[in-house]
Amino acid sequence: MELKPSNYAQVGAIKSLCDLSHKLEDTNMGTNAESITLRYAQGQVFNSEKRFRVLVAGRRFGKSYLACIELLRGAINRPGETYFYCAPTYRMAKDIAWKELKKLVPKIWVKAKNETDLRLDLINGSSIELKGTENAMALRGRSLSGVVLDEAAFMDKDVWAEVIRPALADKQGWALFISTPDGTASWFYDMWCFCGETERDDWHRWSFTTIEGGNVAPEEVEAARGQLDERTFRQEFEASFENLTGLVAVSFNDENIDKEVADLHMMPLLIGLDFNVDPMAGICAVKHNDCLYVFDEIMLTGGATTWDFAEEVIRRYGVDRRVIACPDPTGSARKTSGVGVTDHTILRRNGFTVMSPKSPWKIRDKITSVNTALLDANGERRTFIHPRCKELIKSLRTLTYAPNTGLPNKNLGVDHAFDAFGYLCLQQFNLAKPETLGQTSFRIY
Repeated sequence: MELKPSNYAQVGAIKSLCDLSHKLEDTNMGTNAESITLRYAQGQVFNSEKRFRVLVAGRRFGKSYLACIELLRGAINRPGETYFYCAPTYRMAKDIAWKELKKLVPKIWVKAKNETDLRLDLINGSSIELKGTENAMALRGRSLSGVVLDEAAFMDKDVWAEVIRPALADKQGWALFISTPDGTASWFYDMWCFCGETERDDWHRWSFTTIEGGNVAPEEVEAARGQLDERTFRQEFEASFENLTGLVAVSFNDENIDKEVADLHMMPLLIGLDFNVDPMAGICAVKHNDCLYVFDEIMLTGGATTWDFAEEVIRRYGVDRRVIACPDPTGSARKTSGVGVTDHTILRRNGFTVMSPKSPWKIRDKITSVNTALLDANGERRTFIHPRCKELIKSLRTLTYAPNTGLPNKNLGVDHAFDAFGYLCLQQFNLAKPETLGQTSFRIY
């Protein structure tokens, strides 16, 4: 195996990598593996002898690559044992780590490979298995010598305490927890705090930013500032545990309100729409020079249908106006207006262009999009709202997170205008999900 510890790797990590290399070569398993390169920050984690290690890091740090190397080291150092790589879902485990793991393990080392179960059996008797934790009960009853929990913050809190920790007991196995943060209401944050309260013999923690990972150019990170709000940027790229409490629209203030905002009749009418709620909410805007100008809102009460909404739009703006609807994506499947057609179909039958992804957005993506449109991490505002949009302004000023959830409090009754506005922002601003950093395509979905 060719090892390239890189100029950034620490001395101790280089020694550990070389020890691993010699161990592998002694097995006569072959040397046709992909070279291993660790950056300085990765090397600190790799070189630690602590049994339980907690790594919080920004996007594209190289967490999953490090995870595969750790599993490989474990499988070689303790032949005949079982090692788990766990992700929040089976699909994530396959997409994130399976290809990487197969690249690192030379074919001559592999006794058997199961593409369905995501399992590698090595000729020394060890096995590495990739698991999703969405069905944690299926993981019970196993004995493990080591495990990596990747994106641990997004797993159910019982996975570690009730499933994985007991599985390590008889073999005194090790665990590596790696994740980007997910606010302060998660079990992962509690574990992070647990590690930092006092010096513990078996535990250690690290926090590294995306830049410290060394895999992403600084200019790419700076480019992301304009595509994320400040809080999300700190969380995703600076590995900051952001407290998701208080107001949801933290970027909104009076600078986003402008009585000079007007309808530009020559521009297409853009409408964000939240279906099948009372009131049914529509946010009307035009877009010019990459700025969104919200000049009107439509709030229909009394059980209004999508047909009623379309009629109201035509009444206000005429039949000749080009209308681009940016609705709730679930409207492509729902047939809630009693005529056997979906809400999206109703909009199209009324002459509207419908812009919506095939699958629903995550709530967190919608919140990020709204806050970024109001004020991005560069301090630029790209959305301005006329004072007549009273329900939207009220929603932005008063919608708060539900306690201990990290999600908007629906019980306040002010979320409909926010949701409609969110669908509009998601569709009209080509915002990047953090994991797409470095690619040429930047889409929120």
